[in-house]
This record gives sequence, structure tokens and C-alpha cells, in this order.
Amino acid sequence: LPPEVRLFGGCTVRKSFHCRECASSRSYEYLLPASALGGMGVAEFDAVLSTFEGSHKVHNFCSGLRGKGWGCWEHDGESWPLALDPSRRQGAAFAYRSVLFCGVHRSVVLRGQEHLVLRIAGVSFMLHQIRHMIGTALAIAHGLVPRDTLALALRSPLQVDISPLAPGAGLLLDEIRWFDLGKRAEDLAFPPSAHAAAEAFKEASLYPHIAERLASEESLERFLGRMRDSFGGAKHYSAADYARLRRVNAGLAEATLPGHFLDT
Repeated sequence: LPPEVRLFGGCTVRKSFHCRECASSRSYEYLLPASALGGMGVAEFDAVLSTFEGSHKVHNFCSGLRGKGWGCWEHDGESWPLALDPSRRQGAAFAYRSVLFCGVHRSVVLRGQEHLVLRIAGVSFMLHQIRHMIGTALAIAHGLVPRDTLALALRSPLQVDISPLAPGAGLLLDEIRWFDLGKRAEDLAFPPSAHAAAEAFKEASLYPHIAERLASEESLERFLGRMRDSFGGAKHYSAADYARLRRVNAGLAEATLPGHFLDT
């Protein structure tokens, strides 16, 4: 095999095993230069990321989940666009995803610069969900999106556009778990030596390669520039818009529609 390709282990599985359909959880990593946080500290950035943990509606943080034709929710003469049907909890089950962990895992020094290894683990993810999550956290770090709006966008069926799409170059699939609920045991598992070898390979090959791509392609710098232009300009929400969003969402939370599914 070429040096860029490594095989760390293998095992025998049952005939009906399907590596994608039988996966019980997936863990991803995102390599991010610490300088990309703007003026926010690492601990605070980690706290922002942890907001994504738990089971939430993710229609505001992925591609392809928003419904059409739901109109706007009106409250006290104000309104805000809806992305999901606000009257049916069961009908919105497709919009929920469970994130088991989201935060700063550790830091590494690459090309003489500190990089953060972000770790995101969940049962399953929607298209571009993790990149939108990272983009949202960066928008908050740069003061372009109020921090409380993140929790609101995860709970509400309203359409809240606060999640720019972070570059894909920093993202990697780190681990897949196959836990059989019927047997209450791992369907397959690799020995600690395989995991240790994989970690060593990431340190020696993958992280330097990702850091080199981020630097040479300047994809992160271009993303941050576009984010500042889009979210910091008049085309995006103003302070008055965010205040209206909070008021309309509060009215939605107080609604007494049967089967109302606004999370509390």
C-alpha cells in the first residue's frame, strides 16, 4: 500500500451485517487553527459547541430538511418564517438528530501554529450538518450571531439562518461504532492496538495534510471573509431582527396548539 493508505485491522462479521445500516454512532473530527476563533477563548468556544449536544431539531443546521409552504408565525403584529409545521410533533420527527458529544477534544501544533481538534459524535448526521455546526460556532465567536440564538434555533420550528457552511477540508470521519441493541454488545470491535495505530497515523499523516491544505488553499480565510461580509452586513439580521425573533419565538412557545412541538 502507498504510505497514505493504512489498514489497521479486520474481523469476521455475520452474513446480514451492513457497515452503514448497522452503524450505531459516528465520530468526526474537525481541524481548526486556533487563530480562527477571533477574540473568543478556547474554553468559551468549547462551551458554544456543547450547546449542540442532545436531541434537537437540526433543520437550521443542515441541507434538505426545511419544509415549504408553512408561511409565517405571527405574534402581536410581528411575524417570522416557519421551516417546519408548528402543529405536529410527530411530523417533525425526521428533523431530530442526537449529538452525543460536541466540543474541543485537544490541541496540536502544526506548521508552527496551534490547531484545535474538534470532536463531534452522534447517532447520525444530515447532509453538511457538522460543517454548518462549526460555521455557526465561528459566527458566534466572531460576534456576528448572538449566542442565545443558537439554542433558540435548535428548539424552534422557525427558520433561523445563522449557520454558514464551514470548509470541508478540515473534516474527517474518525470512528464508527457498531453496537447491537438486541445483543447489548458491540457487533464488531477493533483491539486497542488498532486504535493506537490509527491515532499515530492521524498525528503523522492526516493532521499535517489537512493543515497544509487549509494553508495552501486559503479556504478557511476565504470562508471567514465571506462570513464577515454576509453576517456583518445589512443583508443579514439586524439587532432589531434578532429582538423580533425572540419575541415571536416566545409567542410560539406560549401557544396552546394541540400537539405543539416547541421544545422547552
